Amino acid sequence: MPEYRTVPLVSPYASGLLPEGERNRRVALTSFDTRTKRAQIPGKDVVCYECGRRSRVPAAALSANCLHCHAHLRMTDIELKPNSQRLTVRTLGNVTVLADAVLSQLSIVCHDLLLLGKGSGSFRCTGRLRICTDTVIDGDVQAGELLVDKGVTVTFLRGVRADVADVHGKVQGRITATRKIKLQRGAELSGDCQTPQMVIKSGAVHHGYWEQSAPLLMEKLTHADEARP
Repeated sequence: MPEYRTVPLVSPYASGLLPEGERNRRVALTSFDTRTKRAQIPGKDVVCYECGRRSRVPAAALSANCLHCHAHLRMTDIELKPNSQRLTVRTLGNVTVLADAVLSQLSIVCHDLLLLGKGSGSFRCTGRLRICTDTVIDGDVQAGELLVDKGVTVTFLRGVRADVADVHGKVQGRITATRKIKLQRGAELSGDCQTPQMVIKSGAVHHGYWEQSAPLLMEKLTHADEARP
C-alpha cells in the first residue's frame, strides 16, 4: 500500500495569498454543511374557543395549546351516549348526541353538532347545528348554519343566532340570521326573525314579525349558495 503524504500548499504570488476565487473554491471543496434540514410538517389554522384568535398547529394533532392565551385545545370528535354524565364539552372537532339520549344542562362548544337525540343547554358551533329529533333547547344557541330536518319540531326558549337558518320542519322561537333564513316546503316558523334575506318556499308558513336587517358588507353570497334549495 503506497504511503500517503500531504502536499504543501505553495502560492505562486509574492504575498503568499491565493486569489479570492481560488481561495473560495478550495474552501468549498474542504467544507460541508452540518445543518440538517427539518422536514416540513403539514399544519392548519385553528380558532381558539376561549380567546377567539388563530393559531397554527400540526394537521394531525389531536390537541394543542393556544399560542395566545395558552388554553388547551381539543380537536377530537366526541359522541354523547344516552347514559353520558359529561355535560361540558370543548372541542374543535364535531359532537354527536346519539339517538335515545335525553341530556339537559349541556354546555357544548364545537365545530359541527348533530342532535340525533334530545339535547338541551347552551350550544356554540362554528359550523353546522343539525337537529334531527323533537327537542326543547333552553340555553343560548349560536351556529354558522342551523339545519332543522323535515318532520322535526324544535323550540328555542332563548332564540337562536346563526349565519344561515335552513328550516325543513317546525321551529318555535326567535331566529336572528346574519345572512338569510330559508323556510323550505312544509316548514313552519312561529316567532319573530331578523335577517337581511327571507326565503319562504311554497307551502311554508311564518307566524311572526320579520325585521329586515342590513346585510354584511364584507360578505357576498356566492352563486352556488343562491342555487342551493
